[in-house]
Amino acid sequence: MKFFKVPDKGDPSNIPQLFSGLNINLLCCRFWWLKNWESRNMSFPYWRIYWNKSFGGIISFAGKTIELTPNQIILIPPYTAFSSRLKGNTIPSSGYNLEGGRVGEGDPDLDLLSEGAVHHLFIHFNLGMPYDFISPQLFSFEVYPDLRADLEELSFSLRQNNVQLSVQSSLLIYKIIILTVSQIPKEFWNLATTDQRILNVLREIEDHISEELTNKRLAQVANMAVNSFARVFKEEIGVPPQQFVRERRVQKTSILLHHTTEPIEEIARLSGFCDRFHLARVFKEVTSYSPAQYRKQYYPKS
Repeated sequence: MKFFKVPDKGDPSNIPQLFSGLNINLLCCRFWWLKNWESRNMSFPYWRIYWNKSFGGIISFAGKTIELTPNQIILIPPYTAFSSRLKGNTIPSSGYNLEGGRVGEGDPDLDLLSEGAVHHLFIHFNLGMPYDFISPQLFSFEVYPDLRADLEELSFSLRQNNVQLSVQSSLLIYKIIILTVSQIPKEFWNLATTDQRILNVLREIEDHISEELTNKRLAQVANMAVNSFARVFKEEIGVPPQQFVRERRVQKTSILLHHTTEPIEEIARLSGFCDRFHLARVFKEVTSYSPAQYRKQYYPKS
């Protein structure tokens, strides 16, 4: 005979909880050899994790220089302007100087390393609104033994297959992201706003960037009058709602240009622009690059 106990009133399972709405969007994860890695004040709308399996990489931010080693992992938040280079190389006055490619199963590693190349694991991702908007910073954390084992396993997996990653490899990437991001000191989580109405609007923009996002629609999400919403949004975020939507569309465009091979027409649709001509005009106003120039500059073919 089975007995069932009705949970007591106030049982924890009946108490509503609010959790931070992290929404990890993995953009790419690659294991490369690099012979050139020179850039000046590069800034992108996504997070980056760097781990160099060999010595020789250098990153600079706000007057601080870090030489990458196998014993540290680097975390760079979105919109952080940093410079990078390999030891002994000179950073160009503008643009990006990249020579590298995938580390494959049969690559002559010793020959590449003897020529000055480094082994470089990188992960690009977003955390979603509003967690992609913390203060620009460069974080360096110690690689403890368990994390080192995860990084080695992931690097080995990427050498075997760089296109169709297994469930185990994908879970390993998410694990590395969570373990690394969780080391950020809590004082750096300086979010754009804590107003739940505006947070709901930010998520609406993030989830529906390809759609028409008028102030009327966004005000309805916030359950506010249109004028009051526009005023509060600017007070909290620092720019009017439509300027913010415009900036997010440009950022979405740059991510798609950098991490996909979608044609410009499709990128315009996915980013919420009327057509490729509207996209090109706005994108160049904001970045000084045309979409084609940006893709050529920052989407290395290898």
